[in-house]
Amino acid sequence: MNSGGDKPTARRLAAVWIPDWPVVAAIAVGAAPAAEPVMVADAHRVKAVSASARAAGVRRGMKRRAAMSLCPNAVMVTADRMRDARAFEDLAVVVHSLVPSVELLRPGLMLCPAIGASRYYGSEEAFTEQLLTEVAAQTGTEAWAGVADGLLAAILAARDGRVVPLGESKEYLAPRPLRDLGVALRGTANGENLDVLMDLLFRLGIRTLGDLADLPAHNVTERFGPVGIWAQRLARAEDAQTVPGHQLPKQFVSVWEADPPMTTVEQAIMAARRLAEDLHVKLVTNGQGYDRLRVSAITETGEQLERTWRLEGVDAAGVQDRVRWQLDGWLTGRSGLLPSGALVRLSLEAEEVHPAGAGSARLWGTSGYAAARAVRGAERIHTMLGGGGVYQPVVQGGREPRGRIRLVEWGEDTIPLRPVDRPWPGAVPEPAPSLMPPEPVPVELTDLAGQPVKVGASLELSAGPVNLNKAPVKGWAGPWPVVERWWGTTPKRMVYLQVQVERSGKEETTLLACESGQWRLEGVYD
Repeated sequence: MNSGGDKPTARRLAAVWIPDWPVVAAIAVGAAPAAEPVMVADAHRVKAVSASARAAGVRRGMKRRAAMSLCPNAVMVTADRMRDARAFEDLAVVVHSLVPSVELLRPGLMLCPAIGASRYYGSEEAFTEQLLTEVAAQTGTEAWAGVADGLLAAILAARDGRVVPLGESKEYLAPRPLRDLGVALRGTANGENLDVLMDLLFRLGIRTLGDLADLPAHNVTERFGPVGIWAQRLARAEDAQTVPGHQLPKQFVSVWEADPPMTTVEQAIMAARRLAEDLHVKLVTNGQGYDRLRVSAITETGEQLERTWRLEGVDAAGVQDRVRWQLDGWLTGRSGLLPSGALVRLSLEAEEVHPAGAGSARLWGTSGYAAARAVRGAERIHTMLGGGGVYQPVVQGGREPRGRIRLVEWGEDTIPLRPVDRPWPGAVPEPAPSLMPPEPVPVELTDLAGQPVKVGASLELSAGPVNLNKAPVKGWAGPWPVVERWWGTTPKRMVYLQVQVERSGKEETTLLACESGQWRLEGVYD
C-alpha cells in the first residue's frame, strides 16, 4: 500500500568516491610503492595519477612520453580493470555492512540509498561521517562521501564532500560547468556520445548545467535525442523523482546451478557469460532494457553473496566486464569468502526494467500501481505485435483537439513537441472530445431548405444547421474560426462547430470542422 497516494518522493542517494582509484588499487595490491609518484597508463595515455605526480604537472589523458618528461621519477603501472574491481570489493563489503543496498557504478565509485540509513544514524551528515570512518578504519583508504537528490548531484556532492539539502539539488547543479556531466558516464559506452553532445552545446553557448536545465524539453528532444534528454534530466535532478508503488514480480532472471561447484574464476566467468547471454536474449525478445544488474551467488556452506551494479550507459561488453569483476572479487578472497570456497549457484537479475530506448517510459505519467499495470499490459501487446503495434498518447500544445494529442510508438520518447503551457489564441475551448476517429469522417450538414451549410469569407455560417447526416439538430454552438500560418503561402483556415443531434432517441454532441467547404466529424463528446 502506498502511504500518501502517488505523490513523487525524492530519491536521496549517498555516493562514496575514492579519488584516483586505479592508483589506490595498484598500491593496495603491491603493484606500486605508496611513497613514490605513481601513474597508471595503458599503451598510449595516462589513466590516473597520484597526488605527487599531479603536483608535477601530470594530468589524466596525457600521452605517456609527455607525462614521463614532467615526472621522470614516477612509477608507471599498466592499467588493469580487473585489479581495480577486485580491490574495490573490499570497500563495497564495508559499505554494505552499514547499509543494506549498495550499487557499484564503477570501481572507485558506489551509491547507496540515504533515507533509511540517515534515519538510523540520526542524520545524513552522521551517516556520511560513519561511512568514511569505517572505510578508513577497515581498509586504510581515504574516501569522500556526499548526499543529494539523484545520480549526478550525489556524485558531485561526494567530490565536494557535502550534503545537499533535500529539494535543492537543481540549484546546486545549476552553476556547475557542463563538463561535470562526464562524471556520470566516464568509462562507459555512451561516454563518446556525451562528449559530442557537450561539444555541440558549448558551441551553442550552453556553458553550465543550469543553462542546459533551462532549455525547453521539447527542443532538447528534437535537437539532441535520447542523450540530450538524459543529460537534461540529470542537470535538472529529475532522475531523483520517484513514485512509490507495488513491487512488480521478478521477470528477467537467469540462474546457473553448478555441478560440480565452481572453484575457479575461469569456471565462474564461463557460467556468467552464458547467463548474461541468456538474460540479454530474454530482454531483447520482450523489447526491454534495464538500468541495474544484481549479481547473486550461493556457496557450498549456504553463504549468500550479492552485489548490484548500476549500468548507466554500459553496453553488453561492459555488463560482462562487471560480472567478471564481481566474480573475481568473490573468488579471490574478498568479502570474507575463502579462496577455496566454491559457488553452487549463480544468478543475474535485471532491475529497473523498461522498454528498450525509452529510459523509464510511462504510458499516462507516473501514477503508481495502476500505471505500472498499464505499462506491463502495453509491453505484452508490443511484444506480440512488434513495431507499430502500440502507441502512447502525449499531450502537447495546439489549437485544435486533434493536434493536441501526439501518438508516439511505444518505447519512443514521450516529451511533447509543442509546449503545453504557452498561450494558444483561437484554440477550440475545453473540454476536448472523448472519442476521436483515426481520421476525420466526411459528413453532410444542411440548413432548413436542405442546402449545405457553408462558411463565408469572414468565417460566418450561411444558415443555422438543421440536419447532420439527416439526423435532426437539437442545438449548436460556435463557430470557432482557427487561422494558422496566415502569413505564409499555404495558410490553414478552419471553422469548428459543436452540434447536438438526436439519434435513436438519444442525444449526442459532436465536434465538426469545415475546411475548403467540406464538413468533417472530428470527435464525439460524452
